[in-house]
Amino acid sequence: MGRTKIDYGIDLGTTNSAIARMEKGTPVIKKSEGYLKDTTPSCIHFNKKKATIVGDRAYNILGKEAILAFKKNDPALVNTYIEFKRNMGSDEKFKCKNMGRAFSPEELSAEVLKALKGNVRDEEINSIVVTVPAKFKGVQKDATQKAAELAGFQHCLLLQEPIAASTAYGINAKSIEDGEWLVFDFGGGTFDVALMKANEGIMKVMDTEGDNHLGGKNLDSAIVDKILMPYLEDNYTINKILADDQWKNLLRDALKYFVEEIKINLSSKDK
Repeated sequence: MGRTKIDYGIDLGTTNSAIARMEKGTPVIKKSEGYLKDTTPSCIHFNKKKATIVGDRAYNILGKEAILAFKKNDPALVNTYIEFKRNMGSDEKFKCKNMGRAFSPEELSAEVLKALKGNVRDEEINSIVVTVPAKFKGVQKDATQKAAELAGFQHCLLLQEPIAASTAYGINAKSIEDGEWLVFDFGGGTFDVALMKANEGIMKVMDTEGDNHLGGKNLDSAIVDKILMPYLEDNYTINKILADDQWKNLLRDALKYFVEEIKINLSSKDK
């Protein structure tokens, strides 16, 4: 007997993405093969053989490419892409030397969705729920739908991220105290909040709000710009690099790869 409801959900994130299936009323993360992680980095690499690499392997390649591109002052050496979710619904194109073409944010997002779809190995998925930021406009939602279509999904429903977080909280909580609750989702690229009202175990959405350009990636950039770049400028002779906007941006990109690791370590360490 075929499914009569959508049992799969995807968090298509700026930094990391994940797919889950409802199994006996409980959401179960479908882990990426090989890495056995709950999340997959939203990172795409196209190699010289025109093969597509998604996730952790792609992100590891990004670090090496970023350093090489900085050393040679050549952005074309980077054929790995992240943070494209922030450009959904725009005319932004990501040029790729290895593929000899440019990709839209929708096309890159579709590659992430295909990889997540591949995490499910016991059945074919045709329908999906995909979460989107609370402040995504119509064109951005249309772009997300387009990405799902390119990934091979026949049906795609969109759900606001803070509402998804609120729903998850309501499902997992043994008891919900009546009253108003403010649920926030601080992600890699966006910050979303939902005002929920709980009454006798039932949660209702009262309002949502968000910022599409406030997230962990902004913290990475702030650490680079406010801490590392001033330190390098004070201790090394990099005037030539700073005077060249392209070279300066390549330095920033190379540093961001290491800054994320520093930031993650600081989440559990004192220094």
